[in-house]
Amino acid sequence: MTSKPSEGSSPQPAEPPRPADRAWEWIDAQESLARLIATLRGEPLVGIDTESDSFHHYREQVCLIQISTPTSDYIIDPLAVADLSGMRPLFSETTREWVMNGADYDIVCLKRDFGIHFARIFDTVVAAQLLGYHATGLAAMLDRHFGLKVSKTLQRDEWFRRPLTEEQITYALTDTRYLLPLRSILKAELESMGRLSWAEEEFTAVARREWTREPFSPGDFWKIRGAREVTRQEQAILRELAVARDRLARESNRPPFKVVSDAVLLSLAKLKPRTPLALKKVRGISPLMLRRLGDDLLAAVNQGLNAEGAEVDLPLRTPRRRQDPGASRRLEALKAWRKHKATELHLDPGVLSPLSILQEVAGSNPKTVEDLMAIPDLSRWRAQEFGPEWIKAMAKA
Repeated sequence: MTSKPSEGSSPQPAEPPRPADRAWEWIDAQESLARLIATLRGEPLVGIDTESDSFHHYREQVCLIQISTPTSDYIIDPLAVADLSGMRPLFSETTREWVMNGADYDIVCLKRDFGIHFARIFDTVVAAQLLGYHATGLAAMLDRHFGLKVSKTLQRDEWFRRPLTEEQITYALTDTRYLLPLRSILKAELESMGRLSWAEEEFTAVARREWTREPFSPGDFWKIRGAREVTRQEQAILRELAVARDRLARESNRPPFKVVSDAVLLSLAKLKPRTPLALKKVRGISPLMLRRLGDDLLAAVNQGLNAEGAEVDLPLRTPRRRQDPGASRRLEALKAWRKHKATELHLDPGVLSPLSILQEVAGSNPKTVEDLMAIPDLSRWRAQEFGPEWIKAMAKA
């Protein structure tokens, strides 16, 4: 059984790396990338982060890749370097661990854009969550452990623009420069609490994440908040408006929410404007939108009005698995166990065990730890660490 987090104040901040003493290099050519690859082959620990342009473009892409070793920092410009395939072996080798902060998004983007697959990672956010940290963002942890104050205000900057400002470069370097010393601290804490094996299994699961966002389809209009509360005719209009917005977003290479917001689309579906004057009166339609998008929006409204309500397919619902009558009682018993155990271990209940896992366990009604191991997506460390307690709690339900 693991120990609980130590009580009292946090330890004194460690001595952070001194940015002024560190070299960094901008990588924007195949020759400099080849030199970096040769350098990284001898590094067992490397920090990595990315910056993308999802808040500015329809066709999202990675715009920067920041890399830090114990002594140097690098910023790769993937918009300038034509071929990053030479880096792939670095990521697939088990002799190297890549340290990341909130690895999910970076991993799926690097897989999507460059075919990069990670063999080993250390995710500082996952580690901090399993240690019971209340704040797991990079800024909070740099403050906690190094007494370093950093701002995350540039997170949604236009990272595709060149040249970068000095402020942007400092921001990008800060995202990886402190990851290796932070990993050292978090790993030591995990080891002292007996939770390193928990974290390592979670790291492996994160490294397997894949890009799952599907291309737009007309049925995506159901994702708009309020789509299920309007009439069938208004749903037909909303569908046509969503289709028009996606086309306009693709043509202008802008995110759909920056073309027209969901709230405005819903208002258009309800108000059904047929003329530019009526469209102008819709809240959220600016004079610029009226000039640029007015004809397309009005055409979409008219198409929806001319469609039969029955033509709008109802959203598919995931069929509920039939549960035995005791499943709800077992779930309540597991939730009560989780609340008590989370307090005991100083963990967020959702980190200790997500509700979806408890639902699966309650529905499966396992009798042994081996039965628990057969449940898809249930981590082995949870089954081994808490399985006997789960089985005991459910038996009493």
